[in-house]
Amino acid sequence: MGETLIVALSLVLNTLLPWLIVRWDLARLNDERLARAWTQPSFLCAVFVFGPFSLPVHFTKTRRSALGFALGTLWLVLSFAAEAAVTAALGSALGVG
Repeated sequence: MGETLIVALSLVLNTLLPWLIVRWDLARLNDERLARAWTQPSFLCAVFVFGPFSLPVHFTKTRRSALGFALGTLWLVLSFAAEAAVTAALGSALGVG
């Protein structure tokens, strides 16, 4: 039962974390960069289907630079690390190892 809970949490975090990161970034973008961002349906599709792998695409698309790609890759790694830390903590709490 514990393994199922961990997998379910991992699936939720795989979508939720990129969604939160992109929404946070969209709120901070200027008009020029915001115009390059995904439309709402495309954004939701990308986050749902590709999860954290949508982050480098979003940051590259909005910034159109190598720095944007690097920033997206950093968020990708941080997203995976946060997901791993949460699922590891839950696994430890449930005694699943």
